[in-house]
Amino acid sequence: MSKIDYVFLDGGHAYATVKNDLECCLDVINANGIIMCDDYNFGHLPDVKNAIDEFVKVNGFKCQILCNGRFAKIEK
Repeated sequence: MSKIDYVFLDGGHAYATVKNDLECCLDVINANGIIMCDDYNFGHLPDVKNAIDEFVKVNGFKCQILCNGRFAKIEK
């Protein structure tokens, strides 16, 4: 299966759901790919931020926060 360059995640907001979505991206995104996550730093959705932060740290990826915390741009 060929890999893709870009994934935009705007799914569930529970920690386990976000974590699963991010882990599934690892199988389909190429080595220079980008994962853009919506709803990163909304105070009422802390599980989204926690899952993204953990994913970035565990995998040693780069993360840039955009649009006043709305989006997290993850790069492998």
